[in-house]
Amino acid sequence: MNHETKAIKTLLLLFIVSIFTAAFSGCSTPRHPEALKTAQEAMPPCDGAPLPELPDVTLTSVTDETQPVPHCKVAGVIGPEIHFELLLPANWNGKFVMGGGGGFVGSVMNTSLMFGALRAGYATVGTDTGHQGHPLDGSWAYNNLERLVNFGHQAVHRTAVTAKALTKAYYQKEIDRSYFTGCSRGGGQAFMEAQRYPEDFDGIVSGAPAYNWTALAALTSQINQAMYPDPDNLQEAVVGPKEQELIESSYLEMCDELDGIKDGIVNDPRQCAFDVATLLCKGEKTEKCLSADQLAAVKVIYDGPKDSKGNPLFYGFPFGGETALGGWPRWLTGGLNYQEDLAGFQGGVAAGDFKQPLTPSAFYAFGNGIMKYFIYNDPDWSYVNYDYDTLTEDSKRIGETLNSTSPDLSAFRKRGGKLIIYSGWSDAAVPADAVIGYYEDVLTHDKTAAEDVRLFMMPGTEHCFGGPGPSWVNWLDEIDKWVETGTAPDQVAAYWLDENMQPEGSRLLCAYPQVAEYDTEGGTRDVSSFGCGGDK
Repeated sequence: MNHETKAIKTLLLLFIVSIFTAAFSGCSTPRHPEALKTAQEAMPPCDGAPLPELPDVTLTSVTDETQPVPHCKVAGVIGPEIHFELLLPANWNGKFVMGGGGGFVGSVMNTSLMFGALRAGYATVGTDTGHQGHPLDGSWAYNNLERLVNFGHQAVHRTAVTAKALTKAYYQKEIDRSYFTGCSRGGGQAFMEAQRYPEDFDGIVSGAPAYNWTALAALTSQINQAMYPDPDNLQEAVVGPKEQELIESSYLEMCDELDGIKDGIVNDPRQCAFDVATLLCKGEKTEKCLSADQLAAVKVIYDGPKDSKGNPLFYGFPFGGETALGGWPRWLTGGLNYQEDLAGFQGGVAAGDFKQPLTPSAFYAFGNGIMKYFIYNDPDWSYVNYDYDTLTEDSKRIGETLNSTSPDLSAFRKRGGKLIIYSGWSDAAVPADAVIGYYEDVLTHDKTAAEDVRLFMMPGTEHCFGGPGPSWVNWLDEIDKWVETGTAPDQVAAYWLDENMQPEGSRLLCAYPQVAEYDTEGGTRDVSSFGCGGDK
């Protein structure tokens, strides 16, 4: 596939997401139609909005907007550089939702808009987390602890408190419910809110959470070492497209039909017993085998990072996403010969006008950014000959600010908080097993947490969205239903999208550890053909 075709497909995917959310979810029937009928009549015009003066908050603009629905847009700055944008719809449903960001953030991001939040009547806000820059560029953190603290947790909290105060003043009414939705970095922000600021939200959705930044530093950097042993040669990774296709086709041949369906999707990759070492060349290197260097590089991906003594530092990736545009090629392998633009590395995350750093993959940018500017505060740091033996100790201080790894959700749960976690099995950015590992840590800490926390694993889904599996769920609707009714979701429907941005088939997602089981008779793209089976 050439560069132009890849770029078109990336832009098309993001376009599909934005249009689909507007057509399919944002226009759904509001839960409080009687409130929406009178809200617009009762609202003052935006220019006369009764917005209070708040300590350490400067409002930079207040403007009337008409698209996608009439709303008042309030832009401001908290402290010296935490920018935010608050959208206040004319037809308010009485609720508030904050949307998270992605990557290193760097501009105001609000991924709740992907779920049609504004169209559904939510007051909604996003933030840049206290710095400006490309979401793949971490240099803003160099010698700036305040920015790291803002990025780690403070900016989201301060934005939430500020935005809710402005929302209540604008509508002159208390907020009925407050939610947070985020994926990737936003998923980590979601965890941080539940753990550190349990009073901020009634319901939280955390997708593909980047919650352990110091462990991700080990994972990203060690993969970079394996794929680009010479950092001056970024044209092609040690493992290229042909090897990735060989690996994927090999394990699919063995495991694709374990769930009774031949569709290029492994329902639970942990059940696949394929050993990638069987692909090692017995003699001369050909397209049908892996060289010793290539096998070693691949095993870093599947086995996870280790120190020089072989001690594990984090989870590896399961099978999945080896050839997909949003999988290995974008995140782990790449190569300047194969991709020139990573602007669409995560759905819903825009790069704005900021210059992208020279990088062959998203992991190359993240790994170097975290190590150079978060942990070692040294722009000249290099992964060449780095052995990871002191990384845990070296990163301990910054981990206290960045990591949201605590399994104790008792304060959040005590006030009635509900948490939905979701992740794709084919996610090439955050290992699926790491997400499962956190959830299991929560239950180990307190088994009753299962009453208020649900995890949904999504077969064939890439990072946050996309992939061969059905990846569309309106998670904002799901958390709202749970909080409003008190009934925990044990299963939800996930959808494929067609070229017209409409649902094109569906399958069942089951609350972990249950998995969807096919009845062997119905349509394989019909949610009614599946049920939630025993623990796997």
